[in-house]
Amino acid sequence: MDTRKYRIDFDKILQIAYRGVRRASIFMGFGVNAALNSEFKEYQLTHITKLQLIPNVEDKTLAHFKEEFKTWIEANGLRELIETYSVFLDALNEACLLIRGRVDGATLPSLAEKQQTFKQQGFPNKLNTLRTNYAVGPKHADYVVSLNKARNCLTHRHGIVGKEDVDSDDKLKVSWLGMDMFVETPTGERQSLMDIPVDGLLVKDGGTVCVQFVELIKHFERGSLVRFSTRELAEICWFFQREAHSALMSAVEYAKNNGIYMEVKSNQ
Repeated sequence: MDTRKYRIDFDKILQIAYRGVRRASIFMGFGVNAALNSEFKEYQLTHITKLQLIPNVEDKTLAHFKEEFKTWIEANGLRELIETYSVFLDALNEACLLIRGRVDGATLPSLAEKQQTFKQQGFPNKLNTLRTNYAVGPKHADYVVSLNKARNCLTHRHGIVGKEDVDSDDKLKVSWLGMDMFVETPTGERQSLMDIPVDGLLVKDGGTVCVQFVELIKHFERGSLVRFSTRELAEICWFFQREAHSALMSAVEYAKNNGIYMEVKSNQ
């Protein structure tokens, strides 16, 4: 009988995903804000003329550079989110294997072999494997997969939607959950709190502050460019954080169903 004890730190596993979200959010913030700032024109790596690969250019060319830079930043931001989330899924699967192994009496070498096989799978397959084997995974896996498709398009095709990206309607569909905050007045009128004017928002008759989650969908035609606004990028980061938490809690539930109590301290 195997009497060894194993410690699964689910809080530590969750932080894998959270660190990726924070990195993506901060780095996209730096990059996209620089791309959108008309006053920022420093694209040369050095002031040493002989080391400058591109001469000084006119404003039209500079604008093109900055648009391409924004695409590059978005691609890398989504790559950070997806690849870090993939590592997070690896850690979740390893935890679930240990739990299953405790129940089934599997040997450590056999569990290690299964873990290695899991790590070699593609991102969507990892989601499917966790769901099929343990009923573990993010609440909105289809949305996560759609964002992975956008990432693939940005990474491999410079954001130009190709035949590899589209569905049966010849479109790339990208979905995620966003947050809508608004004030609902006594008459039922809604005033958004997401884009409050600089001078504030006056609600004469008062009202109730409400928050709701809404499905956000973008369709990109074949041949079009995949582009996201700064708000959309922020929403996507926020969405990945929520999906990491929901996946983690499903793994905690799996542990409990197998007679193992898990305490999770981390909050969103």
